[in-house]
Amino acid sequence: MSYPFHSNFSFKIRILQKNQTMKLFKKLALGFLAVLVFILVGGYIYFDQKFTPEDNYLTVKNESGNIPITWLENNKNVLLLPIHFSGNPQTYYLQFDTGSPYTVFYSNPIKNIKEISINNERAKTSFFIGKTEISSNRFKIFNKGKNEEQDSIKIIGTIGADVLEDRKTLIDFKNNQIVVNLNEIPSDFKNQLFDFKFKKRKIIISGTLKGEDRKFLYDSGTSAYEFLTYKEEWQNLKTLNSKINIEKVQSWNNVLTTFTSDCRENIQFKNQKIPVKQVTYVEGFSNAQFSMMKFSGMTGMLGNKIFLNYRIFIDCAGEKISIKD
Repeated sequence: MSYPFHSNFSFKIRILQKNQTMKLFKKLALGFLAVLVFILVGGYIYFDQKFTPEDNYLTVKNESGNIPITWLENNKNVLLLPIHFSGNPQTYYLQFDTGSPYTVFYSNPIKNIKEISINNERAKTSFFIGKTEISSNRFKIFNKGKNEEQDSIKIIGTIGADVLEDRKTLIDFKNNQIVVNLNEIPSDFKNQLFDFKFKKRKIIISGTLKGEDRKFLYDSGTSAYEFLTYKEEWQNLKTLNSKINIEKVQSWNNVLTTFTSDCRENIQFKNQKIPVKQVTYVEGFSNAQFSMMKFSGMTGMLGNKIFLNYRIFIDCAGEKISIKD
């Protein structure tokens, strides 16, 4: 004897249970998607805020004229620029570091410089780099550097990318000089300009490497290296069976380990092709630094060594750049 009503009822129950299960899965999926979006948006806001520098606190007046580059060592590991304080005959030096978003002073070397006043861990002063006067009452102070009175080269701080912001700069490695706060674009660069990004006071240059479009951070604080990148990229770019040179280096308060190998690639920047003879992988970067590189979509950092035979014009106001031999 059959019971069609009971069978039909059971079938409806199964359909109802299936629909409820599907609704539950949809709710879970939507919940997961909402959490994922929240994490991504929160992560974006976190990194955006973390790597956004405070407002530029510099006042910059006058074009500098040619400023001679001084190298700390014969292998050109550190790029230094001379500065002077009004009424003080002593020449001091600041490291030129486009990887730093701020111009800062080092705590110990400035202790006995009467032209610098310190208040609440900030410095107030005015100094000249060439004919350019740079002043602020909010210079950051970094706890770094020994107070070595006998040093012939007195390094008291860092000139950062804030000096470049909204201004034109010429870095002339061929003639060993720099010009800051240029009034005009040099005539031989006018037809050679291409776009770059000055994002959060970072110089990000687009180029082609191994047939792929890449983004590179120009960091003049990494003078001793041509191209610093991730381990996977380093393994991909280094020549087969190349000797690996391992070094311990100091970066601010961090000790890093570098692995440098030979390379036979080129980076194409618009109409200027630059050979990459060495590629370096770095261990010891903080998670924040590594995340910043990944977050910005960059392949790696270009140091001064790769540009030693070139001149670089940088217009941070118009976000135009040119690299010439």
